[in-house]
Formats: sequence, structure tokens, C-alpha cells
Amino acid sequence: MKSNILDILKSKKEGKEVAIRGWIHRHRVSGNMVFALIRDGSGVIQCTIKKDKVNEKSWKDSTDVYIESSVIVKGTVKEDKRAPGGYELQVTDFETVFKGEPFPISKDLSEEFLLDVRHLWLRSQKMTKILQIRSTLIQAIHEFFQKRNYTLFDPPILSPNACEGKMTLFEVGYFGDKMFLTQSWQLYAEAAIFSLGKIYDVAPTFRAEKSRTARHLAEF
Repeated sequence: MKSNILDILKSKKEGKEVAIRGWIHRHRVSGNMVFALIRDGSGVIQCTIKKDKVNEKSWKDSTDVYIESSVIVKGTVKEDKRAPGGYELQVTDFETVFKGEPFPISKDLSEEFLLDVRHLWLRSQKMTKILQIRSTLIQAIHEFFQKRNYTLFDPPILSPNACEGKMTLFEVGYFGDKMFLTQSWQLYAEAAIFSLGKIYDVAPTFRAEKSRTARHLAEF
């Protein structure tokens, strides 16, 4: 039975056999044992692979992986207070789906480098937590307004007009015409209130402000 990691940690399936699909988060080989942290979109769990408890292929796969290799792991859940989440997986079968390449991100790298490999940096625990917090916040915003009988109104992202001044417009080609990334939902909202009344929106806006300070964002 395939499970996600959060379900395993929450349900405390002590002694039960489970299978997970995920990626190698951390990896260490120590003699006849391999310690691997496996992550999926829900969390991280420690996996212990003992050479005498798995077949030859599983042992070979478990010792020859990179960070972010995709894997399928089967094993028995055991309580271990030292492990992340308080549980580990004692592995009976380990399969590498795709080994990939050496992961380019390590400790103490510059912000500029991390921005260049943003698609990979999103997999870090720090970025994952930020995105989860953002998701929770947006959900709370929706709940707040919907409980007060507001209607969600999504305006167009492309606009033919400036709303906050022409100097900060992002111009976009639109089938031979000029369009702009919206600076605000204001003009569309002014029209929509006469149809829907109480409205709200959670959507990006754009300002082409050339500044590197923490008070200026090109997209927010």
C-alpha cells in the first residue's frame, strides 16, 4: 500500500508495512548500513537499509544514488525518537527510479547562485515551508472573505491601460497590439462592484520599478 510520508507520521503506523515514492533528501553509507532521508510533497522520513535485510539489487541501488534521485521504498514503520517525525522506515526493498546527476546545491552558496537554480532550490525544506505558509495564508484569506459573503472576482492580468502611472508598466506584445501586465485590479473592480457588490481578489500585480531595496517588488 503506497502512502505519503505525512500520513505515515500522523497515523503512527508502528509495525505496518508501507511503500513510499519520493526523492533522496540526505544520504549516508556507513559500512553495511545506509541512512537515507526520503522526502515527498508532504514531509521527510528516515529510512534505514541494512545489507543483510535486502536483496542485492536493493543494496546496490541504495548505495549508489544522488541527492534528489527519485526512488520507491518499501519497509516496516518503527518508532525512533531520534528520527525526524519520531518514526523511521526499516527498508525491505529499495528501487531507484531515476538516479539523476550530482545535486549542485550545498551549504553556504550565494543568493545569486540560488536564484539561478531556483527550480532546484524550491525543493529545500526552507522554501517548502515558505510555500506551505503562503498556501495556508491564502486559504485563510479566502475563508475570511467568503464567510462575510464576499464574491471572488478575478480580473484580467493583461490590461490595455495604466492604473498607477505609465512609468512602471510592463509592456507585452499582444497579436500586434500593445498590452501591459496589470498594475492593479482597481479599474476592473470598479466595474464589478455594480454587478457583484462585495468582492475580493488574490492575484498578482506588476510594477516595473527599478529598485533593489526590500520595499520594491516587480511582482506582488
